[in-house]
Amino acid sequence: MAETHQEITKVWIAPGCIVCDACETDCPEVFDVQEETCVIRPEALKADFTKPLTPSIITAAEGCPVEVIKFETIEVEGPEPWAGQEVETAAASVAAGGGAAAPKKTGWAPPQGPPDPRWAGLLDYAHTSGSRSAGGPAVEVRAARAPAQAIAAALPPDAPPDAMAAAMVGAGFLRPKPSVADRIRRGASTLASAAAISRRGFNYALAAGWAAIAFVTMTSLGALQSFLVPKVIREPPSIFRAGKIGDYPKPGVYTQFKASNGIWIVYLPEGKLVAISDICTHLGCIPNWLPADQKFKCPCHGSGYYMNGVNFEGPAPRPLERFKIYLDGDIVMVDKSTKFRYELGQWGLSGASLTV
Repeated sequence: MAETHQEITKVWIAPGCIVCDACETDCPEVFDVQEETCVIRPEALKADFTKPLTPSIITAAEGCPVEVIKFETIEVEGPEPWAGQEVETAAASVAAGGGAAAPKKTGWAPPQGPPDPRWAGLLDYAHTSGSRSAGGPAVEVRAARAPAQAIAAALPPDAPPDAMAAAMVGAGFLRPKPSVADRIRRGASTLASAAAISRRGFNYALAAGWAAIAFVTMTSLGALQSFLVPKVIREPPSIFRAGKIGDYPKPGVYTQFKASNGIWIVYLPEGKLVAISDICTHLGCIPNWLPADQKFKCPCHGSGYYMNGVNFEGPAPRPLERFKIYLDGDIVMVDKSTKFRYELGQWGLSGASLTV
């Protein structure tokens, strides 16, 4: 039976990479460990490139702590082309240096000839990164990035979906989600910034808080006092002086006490002085004295009263009320606590009028 061996034709990285650098250390020709993930290098997406690197890829897969490196193999007739190359390289190193030889993973050499124009154009847009585990250069991100169409055109027709995603990440078209460790570091940085408040800022915030509490407390106490304390309506005294008797020299309506005390002093033609209320007996509006018409006229509903207070037009049901009026020496006094109503026959009582 002919001898056969396995060669890797396709390699990819499953989700869950922890960016540990182990794969790039074992096989830097295939794996590119970046800041937040690991991707397959574009040239390693071809079977002709991965076949000679089969031992290194298998070593990287076996050394992956999360086992996310996957690959496909084919069975090829004949002995392994790389068999014994490590031993020969080690012997040559020992012979040259006289000491222990550094192990070499594979005998692969880069292909000769001009680069594939598709990959050359794609790499003009992508970003380059050295192996951090091998002490390579820092990451350099270029201004442009490869469009998705260029990536699709550069990949083999049978490239698996994860190879497409890895190429897009490597070309800078996609940005993988931040790792759990990065999210924890960002959260800790945010909390540290929020906690870095100065003592003065804290004092200002504390003073503002106490001022707000004091304002709300005083407002609440003021509202409570307004609710509990009874409202006092200030009214003019019920008994007041309406001037001297000489202030009313002739018959007519005197309005000087209407605004302050709500009465008219009326000198009737029959020689009597009366104090008439300015409240309409219909619905409580305030009538006006119309000298030209010699009547009291209510502006609300049109009730009319003669000079003596008797109603004669409109909806008013009864005459205007009179208050008690009397003399204190030569001073005219009005007592609003005592009223006299015409319909009750009270206008003829003592105090309802004052004889001049």
